[in-house]
Amino acid sequence: MEASPRNLARPTVVAPAPTNRRRSLPLRKKVLFSLMFTAMFFVAMELLLAALGVKPLTATEDPFVGFTSHSPLFEQIRLTDGDTVYRTVEKKIQWFNPQEFPTAKGTNDYRIFCVGGSTTYGRPYNDKTSFSGWLREYLRAADSQTNWEVINAGGISYASYRVASLMEELIEYEPDLFIIYSGQNEFLERRTYGDLMDTPNAVRETAAVLAKSRVYSSIHALMNRSDSGGSEPTSGTYKLPEEVEAILDGSVGPDDYQRDNEQRQQIISHYRFNLARMIEIARSVGARVIMVNPAVNERHMSPFKSQHSEGLNPEDLARWDQLIAQAKSQEESGELEAAIDTVNLALEIDPLFAQTHFDRGRILYELERYPEAKQSFQRAIDEDVCPLRMLSDMHPALTEVASEYKIPLVDFQSLLEQKTETGITGDESFLDHVHPTIDGYRELAWSLFETLESEGIVHPGSQWTDEKRLQVERTVMESINERDHGIALRNLGKVLSWARKYEEAGRLAQLASSKLSDDAEVHCMAGYDFERNGQLKQAIKSYQKAIEIKPDYAQAHYNLGHVHRQLEEWELAAKSFQKAIESDPNYPGAHYNLGLIYQKANRLNLASECFETSTAVNDKHPGSWEELGNVRLNQGQFEEAIRHLQKAIDLDPNLASAHNSLGVVFAQRGELQKAVASFEQALAISPNFESAQQNLDRAKKLLN
Repeated sequence: MEASPRNLARPTVVAPAPTNRRRSLPLRKKVLFSLMFTAMFFVAMELLLAALGVKPLTATEDPFVGFTSHSPLFEQIRLTDGDTVYRTVEKKIQWFNPQEFPTAKGTNDYRIFCVGGSTTYGRPYNDKTSFSGWLREYLRAADSQTNWEVINAGGISYASYRVASLMEELIEYEPDLFIIYSGQNEFLERRTYGDLMDTPNAVRETAAVLAKSRVYSSIHALMNRSDSGGSEPTSGTYKLPEEVEAILDGSVGPDDYQRDNEQRQQIISHYRFNLARMIEIARSVGARVIMVNPAVNERHMSPFKSQHSEGLNPEDLARWDQLIAQAKSQEESGELEAAIDTVNLALEIDPLFAQTHFDRGRILYELERYPEAKQSFQRAIDEDVCPLRMLSDMHPALTEVASEYKIPLVDFQSLLEQKTETGITGDESFLDHVHPTIDGYRELAWSLFETLESEGIVHPGSQWTDEKRLQVERTVMESINERDHGIALRNLGKVLSWARKYEEAGRLAQLASSKLSDDAEVHCMAGYDFERNGQLKQAIKSYQKAIEIKPDYAQAHYNLGHVHRQLEEWELAAKSFQKAIESDPNYPGAHYNLGLIYQKANRLNLASECFETSTAVNDKHPGSWEELGNVRLNQGQFEEAIRHLQKAIDLDPNLASAHNSLGVVFAQRGELQKAVASFEQALAISPNFESAQQNLDRAKKLLN
């Protein structure tokens, strides 16, 4: 009988001996789980902070350098019917087109902000013929099912860091799309990067990545609040001036620019960062972005400032001058191949002088060697010491950012190149160095319209035909009157005058004055053209016309005084300079020139007051310090004379007349060795300085 399973003997099971050892995870898995937990924690924190409305640091300031500004472009206005709109702040109209849009955005509204510099603005015209204006009309005619709001937020002279700062405000107005055209103004304003650029690139890039995090933004805000003792947070950033301090018609011009390769690379790096920052700002509120690759006039705009390479000796410079003169003569006589050979020899001596590359491009263009000509024109742009056109190194930065963020990029430069037979852009597309013709703006707007269509943003209806498009274009063109053209000519003339291109500026000013008979500024510009050409009586009439229109026009009074001074009409000159000062007490040139008249009349106390005021208003003007020193010399106040003349020399070491005057002071004090040294320095600067030579001869005789 088989044993029942229940009766079967059970095997003896030996229990394992108790132990304190636990099976541990491999180090690799520990690290992996720790990283996963940390990542999950920070992702959860990011989501929580996003839900609480915390924004990344890149949406509120520029951590790359720290530029920040908080001066709003739009203000809320209540209309007579009770509705409210956002309208351009009055004090911003100098830099922006007046724009207006509803505060309450409808469900069928599509809001587009066009941002950038003066090309976005529409210069030398305005919003009406800007690419924003053209695009607005195309969209409304093509797709009437949507209420299209195309808002032109282009600011004159705005660089990318200012555009990014502006976008911090614009994202509060429920944007659907940003169109960004930026890159021409990066070198316009003075700015410094401090010690930040001395840090390794990897550190800067890491900081830039962290700045996109809301967790980092929160920690950053807490630390700043702690550092400020619990008061308002202070990030220690450089706060931008409220508006651009170097608008072309108000700045010192190209002469103030010097070659600085290190800062150039810093600015290009900052530009790339700002492009990415703009995209981050837009995406922080769900807005889309389209970028435009800016276009430049290659063939018909020479460099704004050329500067010789450092270290060239006098023999090299003399040989370079000789070759440039020879090339010019060969070009004028039609020996173009020989001219190119000569220019190439000049470039071997100095490869950095921008104008030489431009001249080489012109000659190559005449020889129909277009690819080489294009390279030379681009090199001229890149070597321009006053770079107001986008540099070749900046285009790849824009392309890379657009590709990295998968942003549509409209290549305006290529678009205009394709419309030429040579691939070289010029006056057929541009009115100056960067601002397109009205037709050029239209071409860009149409390309943007096609991009919006391909992106599925606009859906043209059946009414949108070629004829309808032509009708829109005719309507826009017919809306431009003679006054619009006159203002455009005036704007162009101002830019060219600032760039020291006086002949072109004068021609435009004369044309503008025939269209803007009631515009004081254009009459003043025309007067300056007459003055520059020696037509002083005509200049007086133009300045007087400007003053008749605008009695407190300081510049017109000043320019009129300058003409009277040239004609030795001293009393009239003095009255004009006094009027300029009454209109603008901080006009340094007026104080200086009035002081010269008093000095000539031997009214030294009055002259002294004028020069002192001039130095107080502008302490960087060497002429004012020199003349103040000369007054003190004539008054026998030698210590003060030395101090003021030395200040002039510190500001301008090559001021031969100041060295000569300093020598006279030393001679009067009996310090003949110092006097001789000063006279010799004056002659080293200006070998044909007769007065200095005579003074040196006398001083040496007295020493002997």
